[in-house]
Amino acid sequence: MRKAAFKELLLIMNENSVLKASVLSGYSRSSFYYRSKPKQPVAIIISSRNRHRSTDSTALEAIEKVALEYPSHGVRRITAMLRRSGITVSRKKVYRIMKLANLVRKKSVRKHVIMKKRILTVPERPDQLWQQDITYIWCGHDGWCYLFSILDCYTREWLAYTFSTECSTDKAIRTLEMAVLERFPDGAISPNFDLTTRSDGGSQYTSDMFVSTLKVYGIRHEVTGKNRPDQNAYIEAFHKSIKEDCIWQHDLQTFQEADLVICKFFHDYNWNRPHSSLKYMTPKEFYAMINGGNN
Repeated sequence: MRKAAFKELLLIMNENSVLKASVLSGYSRSSFYYRSKPKQPVAIIISSRNRHRSTDSTALEAIEKVALEYPSHGVRRITAMLRRSGITVSRKKVYRIMKLANLVRKKSVRKHVIMKKRILTVPERPDQLWQQDITYIWCGHDGWCYLFSILDCYTREWLAYTFSTECSTDKAIRTLEMAVLERFPDGAISPNFDLTTRSDGGSQYTSDMFVSTLKVYGIRHEVTGKNRPDQNAYIEAFHKSIKEDCIWQHDLQTFQEADLVICKFFHDYNWNRPHSSLKYMTPKEFYAMINGGNN
């Protein structure tokens, strides 16, 4: 429409004022002066397009497979997983394809709240700080069930878990003992080892039985502040991931179904899932590297 108006104005003004015709019609002068470049041979264009379409199609299939299996993964982690599987692809290309396929996750906005600071342990080596927590899982006919987990904050390893229909202190103690045996097979922790475990103020973790068990093993206990899940951020983020990448991907109807799914994810998380904070190594690979190849 603007082009037609421009041409008509130009004819009226006898082609004496391109600028005025452009201003009046809204048609840009650059478009009027543009001369198309000579086209490449059709065969070259077609072969180039087919080559790009072929590589993009292969990458899209691989990206969709990873994104559907791990919905919480972003562009960087999916790129790392593709490279681990032997597909050479750049992060920009993964982002472009994911954006076209509407697979890019929106970045979560973190609210910064200024509160009184507490002196908490910052891990600088494996087995310096563990975090533990409980999350609820709906199991259909069996109702709500409970997953007790312990995470090594330095290596991101999921050390141990207990999945139960009961949310009791003995299950928290059992999970702790499993984690101790995972790291210290003889069940003895050196007094100089300085291991700390952090939890919220739930009754399971502040009970006399649980505190006594910590003292037996010589483990120091940190309790997060009231309404401060950010102080237990590693395990909180982990529980979010397990629900997005595992639990919510299945229509769980019984405790047994959920137990099998969680058992499979336990292995997958520790051995197959790369972490950006671990230079895109899996938790087991990272721990083996630090431990001199012994896992």
